[in-house]
Amino acid sequence: MSEGQARSSDQRRPDAAASSELTTRVASALVLAALALLIDKAGLWPFATLVCACAVIASWEWGRLVGSGGFDMVVAVHAVAVIAAVALSAAERVELGFLVLGLGLIAAGVLSASRPRSVWSMIGVAYLGLPAIALVVVRGDPGFGWLAIAYLFSIVWSADTAAYVFGRIVGGPKLAPSISPNKTWSGFVAGIALPSLVGLAWGLWLGQTSLPYLVLVSAGLALMAQIGDLSESAAKRRFDVKDAGHLIPGHGGVLDRIDGFLFAAMAAGVILMLRSEQSSGAALLIWP
Repeated sequence: MSEGQARSSDQRRPDAAASSELTTRVASALVLAALALLIDKAGLWPFATLVCACAVIASWEWGRLVGSGGFDMVVAVHAVAVIAAVALSAAERVELGFLVLGLGLIAAGVLSASRPRSVWSMIGVAYLGLPAIALVVVRGDPGFGWLAIAYLFSIVWSADTAAYVFGRIVGGPKLAPSISPNKTWSGFVAGIALPSLVGLAWGLWLGQTSLPYLVLVSAGLALMAQIGDLSESAAKRRFDVKDAGHLIPGHGGVLDRIDGFLFAAMAAGVILMLRSEQSSGAALLIWP
């Protein structure tokens, strides 16, 4: 092989690897999206079960991320507290769900008190538990619950997809190079613009909501999703970890896949509290 041929072969290898990584990432995302939507449509308790399964895995990944190293008592407290909070919220005892979550946070702090990262163990309980409660409360609305969850999925997924694709294709100035070197301002803008259009499409389809309000809410949820993504990247950078886990091909761990969704769900929870006169699903979708 000549020197020129060798050089050409070397140049093709990174492109082939990037193409293969993108294919794996897209395939995993499509399978997970279809599964999540099917479970969402199946009903409140199947959806609550999905939330619990993700919480158990994410609790273990958070424990690894902040340095406990395995599934120990602190991680078990994380998982049990979130599962109990989800079950109570699904049974319409949300106030008890918050109480259990608070007790879990205290227990995690006590059990990890001798460790240098005790506060991070406590943060993990709220980081996973609050979005879990919000999601189950939204899904519990018999009228708009499954639609509101599907809407939330579509906003977060479109934000993630637009930010990734435009960041790769357009490139440009880096958004936060010290936190996540691959994220760009072009991806950030696209990650808000596309979900805004998705929100507009939802409004046109629903036909009984204010389009400007729903577009604005969609942009806000997309912004929170990107902040969630950056926050997990900052945590991984702090603890010198590339991925929270390796369960999902092309994405890393469950936390790597749901980081933006966690913050968007918490934002949805705030909207529910501010619009308490509306049913939980309608609070996200139906605007005057």
